Formats: sequence, structure tokens, C-alpha cells
Amino acid sequence: MEIACRMRDRQTLYLAGNVLTGSKLRDEAELRASAGLPAHYLTVGELARQLGIDRDGAIFSTGNFVVDPVKLTKGLLLQAQARGAQLFAPEEASKFKFHKSSIEMTMRSGHRIEAGHVVLATGYELMDVVQTDRHDIISTWAIATKRQPKGRLWPGEAMIWEASDPYLYLRTTHDGRIICGGEDEDFQDEQSRDRLIAKKTQRIVDKLRKLLPDIDPTPEFAWAGSFGTTPTGLPLIGPVPRRPRLFSLMGYGGNGITYARIAAEVVRNKLAGREDSDADLFAL
Repeated sequence: MEIACRMRDRQTLYLAGNVLTGSKLRDEAELRASAGLPAHYLTVGELARQLGIDRDGAIFSTGNFVVDPVKLTKGLLLQAQARGAQLFAPEEASKFKFHKSSIEMTMRSGHRIEAGHVVLATGYELMDVVQTDRHDIISTWAIATKRQPKGRLWPGEAMIWEASDPYLYLRTTHDGRIICGGEDEDFQDEQSRDRLIAKKTQRIVDKLRKLLPDIDPTPEFAWAGSFGTTPTGLPLIGPVPRRPRLFSLMGYGGNGITYARIAAEVVRNKLAGREDSDADLFAL
């Protein structure tokens, strides 16, 4: 059953920046192509002629897509319910009790749940029951511009990511806006993060205007958020050490849809007693 989430095929551009220059991106494109990934290096001239972007080269890729994340999430939850899942919200697990063949969780509301196995699909949020020093929280900021006039967006509306630190990323929405963000910093607390929204918004607007001079970078919405990161950039997926029957999925970074699918396969294989060749890459 398909989910109506405004899914559209998109190309991607990985632009040269202060982390990877044009020559380094050319090497990266060759490595991707040798691994069977659709990757083509665009020179300075090709990038300017085809997309009107002035940068020292880029990797052009196909086979990607965009979705409306709210509609996708709602659709997945509805399908899970249709298959027998029960949803309880808002709830927060505050206490875990480990039995020989089950785990008992007590919620802050006082309700209790007992299950044969428990999967903590908490994304970036690290629960006390999971102990690891390979997980950090990063603050990030983003804007959504006003709707752009017809014909003002770049050809193909490719998703763009910059090989810089701090980086910039952008994509379009179904109604002609540009979502653009980046400017990441180490997380302190929500109040400190949110106080920087105005300053970070201006930096993002300035960078967007410089990258795409023909668009209107005026933000209609601006916000801040947090996400998890690890030293390798890979998420932490699998059984929690010394916590039998407990699984944790953490640190998705900016690749949540991809890693969520991998996480589902790793946990499913573990529960079914099957070997998974990728499990060790993500083990806690």
C-alpha cells in the first residue's frame, strides 16, 4: 500500500567547499562510481552552464527522492496500526526491569508495559539505560523561504549539500519554497540553541543568496533543532550490552530514512536468529 507523502524523484549535488575541493570531489566521484553508485563529476564550467552555480566542481547523483516527512510518518503509523500495532502517546519510559524472558517498563504516567523484547527507536535522544561514549548531540538551524516565483528555482530542483564546515544544505518543497539549513554547533541546552535562531537565520540567508543569486532567500519560517552524531557518522544499532532483550537505535544524523530501514533489517534478523553481515558496523 502506497503512502501519499508527496514523494518525488530528485537528483543531488554535492558541492565543493572548504572540506573537499574540486579535485577531492573528483576522486570521491570515481570511488562512488567504482562501487556501483550513480555519481558523475561536474567541472566548474559544467556546473555553471547546467545549473547556474559558481563552485569549484560538484558530484551529480541520481536515484534519490524527497517526501513530506509529516505525511510519511503519519502514513507509517497508520499502516502499523492496521497491522495490529498499538500506539500510546504521550508516554515516557522511566524505569526498566529485566526478567528472564521479558522486560517490564514503567511509564511516568504509572502505566506499565511488559514485552518479550523492547526496541528504543529514540533517534538522537540517549536514554539512561543505554551507556555509550560514542554519541553526541549537535544543534542545527534551518529556514523555509517564501514561495518562489515560477521559473526562479534551479533546473531539476536537485537536493544540494555542501562539502564545508559549517555546511549548507537545501531542497525545495511541493509548493515552491526552499528549505535551507546548517550552521551546526555542539549542543548546550534548548534555550541557548534557540537564542541563536536570529543570528543563524541571517547567516543561512546570506549563504543562500550568494549560492543562488536569482532566488528570493527571504525566510518565512525559521527554527532550530538537535540531532545525534557519532565519531564515524554511523548510527548505533543493535542489542544494548548487558541489557538482555533490549535494542537501541540512535544517532541517525541527517540520514534518518536510510538508517531506519537498515535498523529495521538488523533488529529483525537478530530477533529471527539470522546472521546480518552489516550488524557489526553499527553495534553499540
